[in-house]
Amino acid sequence: MTCLKCDLKELNFNLNNSTHNMDPKDVFRQFCKQNDMRYTPERGLIIDEIYRTHDHFDVDQLFLRIRKRFPGTKLSRASIYRTMPLLINAGLLRESLTQDSRICYEHTLGHSHHDHLKCLKCGKIFEFFTEVIDKEQEALCKKRKFKITSHMHVIYGYCYKCK
Repeated sequence: MTCLKCDLKELNFNLNNSTHNMDPKDVFRQFCKQNDMRYTPERGLIIDEIYRTHDHFDVDQLFLRIRKRFPGTKLSRASIYRTMPLLINAGLLRESLTQDSRICYEHTLGHSHHDHLKCLKCGKIFEFFTEVIDKEQEALCKKRKFKITSHMHVIYGYCYKCK
């Protein structure tokens, strides 16, 4: 996995099935160790806050939630921005979809693959999964001899409240 904004392909980490049952901080500690990086309390704080919610979020929202929960923290937005690509490469986070021209994220550990419906009026995001879409994508990639590594499928429209 690589971040849309940062190319961190040189970092080495393999998620396996046993990792999906691990605590996200333990997964990241393992990632840091394998890549000769430091695991810091600030990074632990970021992971804690990310895994407290199941909503999609951007860096500013995450920063404000951390500031509200820990008013005295010296954690900066820059620290969060630097940590996000690392969490993506560790398999703990994925860039999800743009929300008002911002990159959104969602945590991935313990969550199966899914796609999104996004309301154009209220901005609410609904998650869904259907094998039909996944099988069609696989067939298309196979036909074109294209090796899929990931995808982002978002259907835009209006939810039942906004239509």
